[in-house]
Amino acid sequence: MNCKIIVFLLFCCWQTFAQEKNAERETKTIYILGGIVSSITKEDIAFSKKYNIQYYDFGCVAPLDFDKYEKANAQVFENLTASFGKQWEKEIKNSAMGFLEWKKVKK
Repeated sequence: MNCKIIVFLLFCCWQTFAQEKNAERETKTIYILGGIVSSITKEDIAFSKKYNIQYYDFGCVAPLDFDKYEKANAQVFENLTASFGKQWEKEIKNSAMGFLEWKKVKK
């Protein structure tokens, strides 16, 4: 009897863990260059909640592989467009790495 209860509890815990992992994969990251002080504002936090993204602020130290992060952002921009149309473009922070270049190419 105790063995069945333990197996049941383990199964429930595993299901909860699996759901958390899936939710993490659905959240996309947009990389931004900040400064000494974080450049993420209240509007950015509202944007991230509305569109299920998160911002990663490099601060005042730019990454070495800048192109890699611009390409990653471009993929997130494509996903946002596929899911929400063009509305998100009016709300995103223009300092997102590669956003202005991506926008020029899309027009």
